[in-house]
Amino acid sequence: MWYNTRKGDLMSDAPWFVSPDGRTRFGPYTDADLRTMIAERRLLAASLVWRDGLPAWAPLSTIPDFQPDLARAPDSGLPTDVRMPIPPGELAPAPRSSSSITTLLVVGGALGGLCLILALLAAILLPALGKARSSARQIKDSTHIRGIHQGMVLWAQNNNDIYPLPSRIDRANATLAPGEPKDLPRHITSILIYNGFFSPELCVSPAESNPAFAIYPNYSYSTPPTAAAADKRLALWDPAFRALPMEYKSDSSADPGQGAFSYAYMPPVGRRLAKWSNTFRATEAALGNRGPAYNAVGSGATLSWILVPDQGPSADGSTEVGINSNTLLIHGGRSTWEGNICYNDNRVVFETDPAPIQARFSFSGLPVDLRTQPDNLFVDENDASRAKDSSTGVNSANSNILLRNWYGGDFDPDTGKLLDIPDHLWFD
Repeated sequence: MWYNTRKGDLMSDAPWFVSPDGRTRFGPYTDADLRTMIAERRLLAASLVWRDGLPAWAPLSTIPDFQPDLARAPDSGLPTDVRMPIPPGELAPAPRSSSSITTLLVVGGALGGLCLILALLAAILLPALGKARSSARQIKDSTHIRGIHQGMVLWAQNNNDIYPLPSRIDRANATLAPGEPKDLPRHITSILIYNGFFSPELCVSPAESNPAFAIYPNYSYSTPPTAAAADKRLALWDPAFRALPMEYKSDSSADPGQGAFSYAYMPPVGRRLAKWSNTFRATEAALGNRGPAYNAVGSGATLSWILVPDQGPSADGSTEVGINSNTLLIHGGRSTWEGNICYNDNRVVFETDPAPIQARFSFSGLPVDLRTQPDNLFVDENDASRAKDSSTGVNSANSNILLRNWYGGDFDPDTGKLLDIPDHLWFD
């Protein structure tokens, strides 16, 4: 069935499409329609027509059925570009000739080839774009770490080359009340922010993989309301700032479970306290991306490290997390750690091994010629044997590198000084 737009009714004998000027096409029309247009001289002998079954468009004069009508209505003297008063939009389909089918096949093949090329380009370029984004995050992250360490160095230059120790600074208990733990990552970091060495934005890595970390939005740069002293102007930092999710907090207003410091410090306790200073030593790591937990395989010089098998992070971060650690996804993969580490000469190095060659340590119990070995940045190793000495705490007798934040420990009840970390290292 065909629909005649001029007459508005359904017609079964309307197969014709016409092109009066060779450019526009209209239809469908019945035989009677065409005869009327010929009689009214709106169709000429040169006008093109087509219907299903014809191999191509043809001049009206070549259609035998309409030759008598054309003879009765000669077209001499009429312009060759006569247009019919037909509503726009009624364009006829192109004739389905073999040449048209061939053209469609060629065009279709070309489009298919183009799609294949685009798919191949996408397969090549998308991983490259992903690597470019990853590289940009890594570089920006290294800038964050270097900026934090530069703040530590600038502080140390005015404080006997010692990095911030809140228990030594807040001796009048103006910031934290007597008996409160002071030497925690949250307070160390807050001192540096309060003194303008960097902002809270620098404390969260652009490559952060744990959604429990976010930029601290309400830092108080003066008269912090949670300070212990009645006169808040005496406070030396904002004690409401927090570093780790679910850590010890002195204020009840902070949202639980939200941390604001992506990185890890060397705990300033025991023999490692001597390294909490501006030593300029290229083998001492002071700060860097967090890392997973490892177990030792073998011993001595041939010892190697494997990720701790685990069920995932605990609610308070108190259990070791290796295979399922969020830290693997900061820069590495699901089974390998990679990250930025800042050494005490203020160099930031992108390491691809948890025990990098740069972080060398002399383990006193090994043979002299094998004594110096790469130090695992995230394991409390025995200074003599290189074996893993402690899991969720710190052996204060060791002095090798350990980058791991802590949420509690044993503190001096009068000064808030960190005395020991028996089992309060934090893992995610």
